[in-house]
Order: sequence, then structure tokens, then C-alpha cells
Amino acid sequence: MKKLQQGFTLIELMIVVAIIGILAAIAVPAYQDYTIKSRVSEAASLSGGVRTAMDVAFSEGYAIGSIPTTAASLNLSNSGSYKSKYVTSVGYNASGIITVTLQTDKSLGLASGKSVVYSPIPQGGNLQWVVKGKVPTKYRPKN
Repeated sequence: MKKLQQGFTLIELMIVVAIIGILAAIAVPAYQDYTIKSRVSEAASLSGGVRTAMDVAFSEGYAIGSIPTTAASLNLSNSGSYKSKYVTSVGYNASGIITVTLQTDKSLGLASGKSVVYSPIPQGGNLQWVVKGKVPTKYRPKN
């Protein structure tokens, strides 16, 4: 009589476990980077209102270096309202430079306690924003 195949061999199971281990070793760090980047993206979100106010001030004739610095003159909320779970503060100056400081939180990894800086560059009648700061480049929001 012929014996029917009963299941997988030990070698086949070990190969499957090895493949899953290799995939997990690649996926876990990529996922951690992705989650940190999504948390740091709050910097772009919270700075959006200030960047828009700076753009409007520039289009109304204020030169870089003479942009109003008070929240009232930019029609912004008070600076205390620009906070979130991962952002401590959003600050700006008359040069149009916006600094977003992140919370000191271990879930932010290497970006914890660092800052994202938006610097304006005049392009015709508009401002183009360049993103810099102490946050590692791989976590930083795009321009």
C-alpha cells in the first residue's frame, strides 16, 4: 500500500520560520521609522497657520526681516495654542523663520526634544519654505 503524505518536514518548517524572521528584521525598523516620521509631521501641521500668515504678510508688502512678530498683527492665535502631544511650541521671528520644538518623548526616538526650522526664501511674489533643524533628515517633513 502507498503511504499518503502526512504533513510538512522539519526542514520545510525551519525554512518558513527563517523567512519570517528575515522579513521581520527588515520590517520592524522600517515601521519604527515610519511611526516616528508620522509623529514629527505634527510640526508641519502646526506650523501651517504661521507659514500661511507669513506668506500673507509677505504678499502684502512686508519684506523678509520686517515681517510683524506679534500674533495679533499676523492674525494668529496666541502662541500657547500651538501645542500638541508631540509639539511643545511654535515660534517665529521678523525674518520669517519658524521654529517648531518637539516634546521630549521616547516615542519620538532621535527626534525627541529637537526642533524643525522653516526658513523662507522669496520666489517672485511668494515664499518658498526650506526645512532644516536638528531633527534627523529621515524624520523631517518635506519642503
